[in-house]
Amino acid sequence: MHGLHSNPHLLSWTLVIILGVTSLVLLERTLTPTLRKWGDLFPALLTFLIILLKTVIPLVLLWSILKLSPASLGWVTGGLFQAVLKGVVLAALMIAFIFIYHRYSHYLFGTPYTSTGGHLLNRNRSTAAIVISSAAALLNACGEEIIFRGMLFPPLVSTCGVILALAVQSFIFTLYHFFPLQNAVLLFCMGIFFGLGYLWGGSLLTPVLAHLITNGLPVLVFLVRSVRS
Repeated sequence: MHGLHSNPHLLSWTLVIILGVTSLVLLERTLTPTLRKWGDLFPALLTFLIILLKTVIPLVLLWSILKLSPASLGWVTGGLFQAVLKGVVLAALMIAFIFIYHRYSHYLFGTPYTSTGGHLLNRNRSTAAIVISSAAALLNACGEEIIFRGMLFPPLVSTCGVILALAVQSFIFTLYHFFPLQNAVLLFCMGIFFGLGYLWGGSLLTPVLAHLITNGLPVLVFLVRSVRS
């Protein structure tokens, strides 16, 4: 994470990016009900476009304005094998935690947990919409890790220390999704997991891989169930 500390403008630009992509998320939420009247393909295409922009915008900013290379995000600073292995371990721990939360969170909130991503996938009926939604879920993992763990977390660590930085980046990560409280609590915990994974793995690749697996597993389960039915 050391390469990011040398640029004093990174934190300010990162917050600008978060506000920008949050506006895109709000735009998606606003337009989706209207587009859904025309079928499930158009909302899926809109979601994919928004997520693509959320991934491309920070990368363009890093390269063109801040003059930072991907290496400055700490893609692999602790060894490729180590980063991948820790990403898989982190994903397994997160999936176990998510399973427990799904099963028992109703004791805290009084209602069964409803997966937001699963709900969106279940709305899609056409093959094209399912494929596009699945691709969007995987792409989203990369874009969010670049922004929140790659760009936001390191300068926060330099500014306020590791513990507060973990909480702040996870809190912003949670607000950015506009999920109901029961989903938001789980998302906050996931943000902590991803931040710890970045520190533990010594690489952005660790939380990216963990996020990919965490997003991809429900998609895989959904696709298997769709084929069987």
